[in-house]
Amino acid sequence: MRARFGQSFPNRGERAGAEPRMVFLQMKRIIDTSEALGTVEAPEGLCELCASADATFDEEANRLVVKLESYLRSTDLLTKERRFRAGWLPESETIIESVALEECREMAREIFHRWVRKVGEAAPQLHRV
Repeated sequence: MRARFGQSFPNRGERAGAEPRMVFLQMKRIIDTSEALGTVEAPEGLCELCASADATFDEEANRLVVKLESYLRSTDLLTKERRFRAGWLPESETIIESVALEECREMAREIFHRWVRKVGEAAPQLHRV
């Protein structure tokens, strides 16, 4: 029997093929952190320059995955917080390293600290906090 969109269903009395299954990745959260590096002047006004990292560990593959982002956010407490980008900010990156679970937290922190330095060096005139 044919169904819409090319799906097939067995005829009465026929055995169905393999059932679809969901695949769950064994990802363990290692760090989820951000750091305000200082303030910069932007067309939107005075903004905080921020760097963030979200690191997970794939236990099946012994692989560390670190997602890195940089953004600006307004320092005006009277406005709703929103994140935005400037052309001089480094593009977001994803770093993948093969590493043992025991070493992944330290490696993730090292990757984040290098990212913080890169983001800070990209700022035109950073006023440190």
